[in-house]
Amino acid sequence: MVRDLTTGIQALSRGLRLLPRREVRPYVLIPLAINLLLFGSLVWYGYTLFAPLVDSMMAYVPDFLDFLEWFIWLFVGLLAAIIVFFTFTAVANLIAAPFNALMAEKIEQLLTGKAVNSDVSFARMALDAFRSQLGKLAYLALWALGLFLVSLIPVINLLAPLLWLLFGSWLLSLEYFDYPMGNHDLVFRAQKKQLAARRGIALGFGGGVMIMTSIPVVNFIAMPVAVAGATLLWVEQFQQQTGADGTLAGGSQA
Repeated sequence: MVRDLTTGIQALSRGLRLLPRREVRPYVLIPLAINLLLFGSLVWYGYTLFAPLVDSMMAYVPDFLDFLEWFIWLFVGLLAAIIVFFTFTAVANLIAAPFNALMAEKIEQLLTGKAVNSDVSFARMALDAFRSQLGKLAYLALWALGLFLVSLIPVINLLAPLLWLLFGSWLLSLEYFDYPMGNHDLVFRAQKKQLAARRGIALGFGGGVMIMTSIPVVNFIAMPVAVAGATLLWVEQFQQQTGADGTLAGGSQA
């Protein structure tokens, strides 16, 4: 278990070293540039709306209280930074989703020397993806409800923070392994079975991603690093042992 946890965590540092590769770089820089442009535009637009309001407010303030303007802008700047910090990852994942699948495909090709080919039609892929997302949402809702109820039970709720931490790590693994596994037509149920068979790797990887996303500035590159790390683990730990039913040969079916 400890070895699997370490393997999952180390995959992130190894994934980071893949990002400067010429073949991978466009899938990192394009969505990052789009997100920075989007958030930069929103911050600038907010500034243009708020600046006249601050000026009109300061017109009624005596000259000896002019320093209050700096405190107002400091507060606004901190508020903007907090909003960007808590929304960047979610918005970045949404914008970069198509690029992430292509990045995972390119990284796998670099690692194996083989192109990723799917025999499933686009319509079937779209239908499977839709079902997979519905299954993922239902799975998230059920577990989140269960953990919320546990959080309300005296004494037992002392374990709630640890359970939420484990659940968050597990969900992040499901999120990012979806890209390399989805490229091989594995839907959510099959992905969950594979990761459950190597739960230590999944939790180590997801925990590492959680730490990265919680650090300002570092969270800007957490997503491509996670995609690269998940693809590495897919190739090295899962792909060769995958059976026809999408589960690990000899692995658990939890």
